Amino acid sequence: MSDQQLNKEALQLPGSTVWCQTQTELLQLKFEWTFQQFAILKSFENWGSSYSSAKFFHEKNPESKWTLFLFDQGANMMVNLHSSFPNNPLRNPVRVTISISNKKREKIFSQQHGLPQYTNLPYQVFQLEKKILMESGCFVNGNLTINCVIESLIQIIPETLSKKLSIEADDLDEKLFSNSDRLVAAELKELFETMKFSDIVFNVRGRQFQAHKNILVARSKYFDAMFEHPTKENLTNQIEVEDVEPAVFSEILRFLYTGRLSESTMGKMSAGILAAADKYLLEQLKMECETQLIHRMSAENCLELLLITDEHHPAFHLRKYAVEFFRQFSGEVTATDEWEKAKQQDLEQFNSMLMYLVKSLV
Repeated sequence: MSDQQLNKEALQLPGSTVWCQTQTELLQLKFEWTFQQFAILKSFENWGSSYSSAKFFHEKNPESKWTLFLFDQGANMMVNLHSSFPNNPLRNPVRVTISISNKKREKIFSQQHGLPQYTNLPYQVFQLEKKILMESGCFVNGNLTINCVIESLIQIIPETLSKKLSIEADDLDEKLFSNSDRLVAAELKELFETMKFSDIVFNVRGRQFQAHKNILVARSKYFDAMFEHPTKENLTNQIEVEDVEPAVFSEILRFLYTGRLSESTMGKMSAGILAAADKYLLEQLKMECETQLIHRMSAENCLELLLITDEHHPAFHLRKYAVEFFRQFSGEVTATDEWEKAKQQDLEQFNSMLMYLVKSLV
């Protein structure tokens, strides 16, 4: 019997064990962030809204780029971790350690966080009272240095398999048109603009919008569930929408077809788009709106953000930022016209928001 026959017979034996070993490597990325002449700031003075570091990454994992943001929280300072995929959850778990260097180059006030896979970023990884920081002797020639260590696991692909995958990828590229992605995007944009062969109509506060069920189902779990069953909307091909502004709904449709929204649109309608994205289960768009609103927070829109991020429209990070903003600038927020309008428009919701603020600020 040949060796080949013996191996074949061995594989057929009952109770045989098949095994493999996955090789991984722990990557440790160290980053120092120095603020020059930072000692000029006093314990409770306004440090400014935020400061951002340069992007940093490990040479073995260059696609994962990180950024730190330092925020002024009145009596406290806070550091958030952002990634090169700011609106996507973490692809792999990471461990983050933040500390401050003192005059002896010792790392003090160390705080460590284990971020599991699918954690949404940005994420708060450090918080400290300014008074404690000022009294610690951390300033070296007036400079403050923050240390960040990010540890993550990556899988090591064997060289022979890596070469094979590379060859297969090259073959695949040769079979595709180089402009196929652009072509598909252009065709979907044209379909959005013409709505040719549309089979559903939305009645949004007096305005009508046409759409295609198959596009909606492919892009939104909300519509997938709606059209999966013989609902009224599915049978009549008419959907009534009263809780979304027509202009906002138009942009939601644009995103469903093209996957894109303009920067100016996000700047003008972020709050409304956030609420609609939450309703239609568009998590990617929802996180993008949160990021936009965090960076554009002001006394004029702080109240609106507190109201739309209630228990019906959960946006944890955004609500947290809005509460901290209100903590620092409550006088400016309560002096806006929006504050008085909110009390008149929906007193019950306004009072509910006040109760939440009182509990958060205690």
